[in-house]
Amino acid sequence: MRKWGLILVLAGGAEAQVPASVSGIPTVTDGDTLQVRGVKVRLHGIDAPESSQTCTRAGRAYGCGREAAFALADLVRNKTVTCTRRDTDRYGRLVGVCSVGGTEINRWLVQQGWALPYLQYGGGIYSGAASQAKSAGKGLYAGTFQNPWDYRKNPAAPPSNGTPRVTATPTPASAATPATSSVTYANCAAVRAAGKAPLLRGQPGYAPKLDRDNDGVACE
Repeated sequence: MRKWGLILVLAGGAEAQVPASVSGIPTVTDGDTLQVRGVKVRLHGIDAPESSQTCTRAGRAYGCGREAAFALADLVRNKTVTCTRRDTDRYGRLVGVCSVGGTEINRWLVQQGWALPYLQYGGGIYSGAASQAKSAGKGLYAGTFQNPWDYRKNPAAPPSNGTPRVTATPTPASAATPATSSVTYANCAAVRAAGKAPLLRGQPGYAPKLDRDNDGVACE
């Protein structure tokens, strides 16, 4: 009994360190994560593409993670945001619903197509908003994309600023994929001649020298 009592006290103490609500002018970490008055806030019920994530639109790759973050930043720039806690996640962040100027940020991001309902964590309330965004071809729905939760599971995906990547079970050496460094291109002309342009960071043949603006997309 004493052991279980100690565990409950420690768990309660950890959550007590996260405030029930917080207000202030925020900074944006990525499309679903804010920092308000030093408190890290993960938006409840939604999942936006990671800051390093790319998607396709009109047949071309683009930084959908950055665009989602820019959309959020434009919405809250120099404005007071209020976030109410719904939970505390395993990384110690406040998981909450935030609003700015009468607009619920969580729902707005889904309505604009820059975030998806995170059904595993109470996102079902945003399914209708997602259907509207999809029908209108907004945000991510203007092209093709990988679900953010699947992207985080990929060990080849570049690091992001928001939710830490899920640690995958190591692949046995006998089944390992050949190293991508075995494919190299002298320049973008060679990439195009091979029919591989554009190259995304993590794909075979990608190299920083081919990515002049360092946006994760080479030979655009």
